[in-house]
Amino acid sequence: MSQSNSLPSVATVRDAMTRPQLKNALSGLTVTGRTVAVEPIKAAAFYSAIVLPLVYLPMLAGGISTGKLTVLVGLLLANAAALVLGHDYGSN
Repeated sequence: MSQSNSLPSVATVRDAMTRPQLKNALSGLTVTGRTVAVEPIKAAAFYSAIVLPLVYLPMLAGGISTGKLTVLVGLLLANAAALVLGHDYGSN
């Protein structure tokens, strides 16, 4: 049984791909990887910035006790962070 190898040899691939081509291919991969990683974070932050006020506004309306103050400050900080992270979501 003879097995045919359809994959090119390492030397063939190395000779076919010059350094600028490799650099361009890797830079495109980096941009794509960054986009894939960043866009879901921006989306989550954007929608969190919309929803978080619905959580802490009723707390403000009901009055703030000492125990609720730390929760309220945490929610306000989370909302501020969500506003910063999600501010340019969907602008592309």
